[in-house]
Amino acid sequence: MQRDLDMPTWSGDDRASRRRSRKWLIASIAAVAVGGAGTVAALAYAHASQPAAKPAAHVPVVTQPTAVQAVAATQAFLASWAGADTTAAAQDTDQPTAAQPALQTYGLGLHTTAVSFTGVAAGTPDPAVADALRTSFKATAALGGGGSFDYTGTADVVVVDGKPLVHWAPSVLYPGLQSGQSLTYGSIPATTAKVEDRHGVVLTGKAYPSLAGVLHALQTRYAGKATRTPGRGVSITQEGGTATAKVLRVIHPAVSGTIRTTLDAGLQAAAERAVKDSHIGTMPSDVVAIDYTTGEIRAMAFRGGDAAFNGAAAPGSTMKMITSAALFDKAGLTPASSSPCVKSTVINGQTFHNFQNEMDPKADIAKDFAISCNTGFIDAATAHLHSGDLREEAQDVFGIGDWNIGVPTTDGNVPDEGGSTNQVAAQSIGQGRVTMNTLAMASVAATIADGAFHQPILVPGLAQQSAKRPITTATASALRQMMLLTATASYGTAEPRMTGINGGAKTGTAETATGTNGWFAAYDTANHLAVDALVIGGKEGVLSAGYVARDVLLAG
Repeated sequence: MQRDLDMPTWSGDDRASRRRSRKWLIASIAAVAVGGAGTVAALAYAHASQPAAKPAAHVPVVTQPTAVQAVAATQAFLASWAGADTTAAAQDTDQPTAAQPALQTYGLGLHTTAVSFTGVAAGTPDPAVADALRTSFKATAALGGGGSFDYTGTADVVVVDGKPLVHWAPSVLYPGLQSGQSLTYGSIPATTAKVEDRHGVVLTGKAYPSLAGVLHALQTRYAGKATRTPGRGVSITQEGGTATAKVLRVIHPAVSGTIRTTLDAGLQAAAERAVKDSHIGTMPSDVVAIDYTTGEIRAMAFRGGDAAFNGAAAPGSTMKMITSAALFDKAGLTPASSSPCVKSTVINGQTFHNFQNEMDPKADIAKDFAISCNTGFIDAATAHLHSGDLREEAQDVFGIGDWNIGVPTTDGNVPDEGGSTNQVAAQSIGQGRVTMNTLAMASVAATIADGAFHQPILVPGLAQQSAKRPITTATASALRQMMLLTATASYGTAEPRMTGINGGAKTGTAETATGTNGWFAAYDTANHLAVDALVIGGKEGVLSAGYVARDVLLAG
């Protein structure tokens, strides 16, 4: 028999051997089959583990619509909104997931019973949004509980993949509305209030021109708190509805309340006249009066700009009140400590002089103070004080710093001299980089008069900062002694303006780049007033600011 070449051969004719050989062949084929399958499976797994290629992200094609398309898209959006179908309205925008909850919040916040729109019109392209054409419309929201809120709205329209859509932004709900803001209809505070003096006299900007800005600031800050009965209206509120950003429409007006101040209407009227004293002509001036026992501000007035609360100028020799305190507290000097008054003194090559060439070789600190001798103070300060001593005395003893009086103010400032002896010299006489205003210097005089710092306030009950280091009894007494000498001695620079006034004073003439300014700080024990006045352009404090301060003290 012919052998099949494809058949295996055996070495005999034994059937058992054939069977064993056939089993071996089948097993071998099975093993190969299993191995092959495993290999295929492994290859398949390896192929599957490779990241699948992601289809290219779709980039929308955005173009500008025609006017007809823009109007039609806006009308469709508004029709769905007016029909209370926020889902459909959102689908008419390019950001449905953001638009739908915002539209729902609009209705809930305003408690709308209906919303209607008219007068849709196309406008011009919006430069803030690429390919957008702006449309406008009239909106009217019927508010729950009566009343309506109407306004002119706007929307930008773009064409996205051939479909005109409203470009979603919070401002679609109301012009200017920003992310995190919403419209609400509810309780609103009063936006104005009656402002009174400490006796209940109504204060107005017409009657007291210098107070116009102060009254506005008080109403801005306190009118809401003083509301007697809240009104109802539409407001823009921050996220969470806890803060009102702006009242848009008053539906039912609030009943305003009263803001009581520490001002005294009679003294305020006198201060308004004082800044126009005939002796100073038309020069700009300002004045502040404080009850030195409490820190309560009784009057403030100005002509030519508010330098009373918000000025910042070199205080000249009125700074010597602070410098004297530093010499007493930090160097152990007394009013009787010798400090000769020479015509000029040189500090590291820089010459300092006295304003009117005062000279007294036998002068002590008290005499230097009374005649306002610059050189006596400069020599004492540079010999006994260190950089930062004047700043520390001003802040720690006299409380010069960040005050909350009830309205915005500009703080007095005595910078650190940075190790410069020349700056110590300049700042000791109120020059250099020292800046003050009449509020700050009136407070300095008040601290001396009462022997304690009371932070000035304009609204009763405001928290008053305490001095870090209260003025000592000895220092306060010594300063009062020197201010009294300045006000009563024949050689005292303040004497001509203090006749008939029971108290002390300190004059000042500050040199500026364009001339001089006159200062005058004083207190009166009869009425517990401390005042400070400034005349811009005044040649000497006694011949300018002294008249303003005197007028106010006598009126008190």
